[in-house]
Amino acid sequence: MGQRPYGSKEESTGAEGAVTQDLTRSTIFAARDAEHFRAQAQGEGEFYPRYGHPNARTFEARMAALEGADGAVCFASGMATLHGVFCGLLQAGDTIACSRDVYGGTGDLLKHDLGRFGIEVRRFDPFSEEETVAAVQPPVKLVHVESPTNPLVRVVDLERVAGAAHAAGALLSVDATFVPPPLQRPLERGADLVVHSATKFLGGHHDVLGGVVSGRHEQLEMLEAFRRRTGAILGPDRAWLLTRSLDTLEVRVRHMCMTAARLASFLDGLRSEGGDIAAVHYPGLSRHPDFEIATRQMLMPGSMLAFEVKHGLEGATAVYDRLQRITRAPSLGGTESVALLPLYSSHAGLTPEERAEAGIADGLIRISVGLEPADELEADLAQALQV
Repeated sequence: MGQRPYGSKEESTGAEGAVTQDLTRSTIFAARDAEHFRAQAQGEGEFYPRYGHPNARTFEARMAALEGADGAVCFASGMATLHGVFCGLLQAGDTIACSRDVYGGTGDLLKHDLGRFGIEVRRFDPFSEEETVAAVQPPVKLVHVESPTNPLVRVVDLERVAGAAHAAGALLSVDATFVPPPLQRPLERGADLVVHSATKFLGGHHDVLGGVVSGRHEQLEMLEAFRRRTGAILGPDRAWLLTRSLDTLEVRVRHMCMTAARLASFLDGLRSEGGDIAAVHYPGLSRHPDFEIATRQMLMPGSMLAFEVKHGLEGATAVYDRLQRITRAPSLGGTESVALLPLYSSHAGLTPEERAEAGIADGLIRISVGLEPADELEADLAQALQV
């Protein structure tokens, strides 16, 4: 077999002797003769970037090594990756079981698009063992969950869900965007595929859009073929930026986690004192409902947290508007701390009833903790909360 069209953890990447990777923007690769052209078209060497290119394979190989996977396939965005997983592995007549607790964009894809292509969607509560087992029964082919979840940072017991999925003959896909490797490796907990919006922690600087899925060759070959047909490959420049960012991934996320733990404790202290905070959501707090699972399943509890302000949206808006050091913006995982109102952004597409069922209060503020000094972020929250 020729070179795989995606990156595998075993392969060597980069030019011999180069300390950093080269950037290859070329959209064509010349052949020596007709036989060489035939070989290129069959996957032996470079042929056409939509089929794969050096910078994408370098990023994929690095991700495969981080996840402990056979390989990885990168896409143009996180949502393009989920679209690839759902539609690249499923066909009309198949059924997917998806957690109730997912990013709003994922929910929109399930709600508005998969049904149009004849794929049935089942939703379930991943924190209920009885509901999980009932939902993943045949003819379910794929089970999909987030862990930790957006925006309430709940932690799913991946080994339990994987056991239920595999017992029913289904694959398990996990969106692990909120806690990247090495702090969490879902494949080691029984998942078949792990998905990241690379725009977030993997990129880490709010300057690149991308997505990636890691797993075993059997599924990745299908996903790469689907990517090639649909044209959703990550471009060379963005793949280069993502590979650059992986060099600092662990040191960034570990620092962010330590700051997030401090801020969560500060906010929880205000809650216990009877201030304007109704609840704090962070899996590193001992009172969090998934604290024990998070401790067992992750090296650190992540740098995402959320808190509910009393008096609903009006109260949350007042606090949000007073933030000074923390940036008011969407997305997460970058060097700058950002805060958003899920009601207006990540989960705006849900009805009030759907948000209530998911436990997403109108007064919820979600924070992605960055690399700023912890005392500056704590002081900003204190003045915004007027304490």
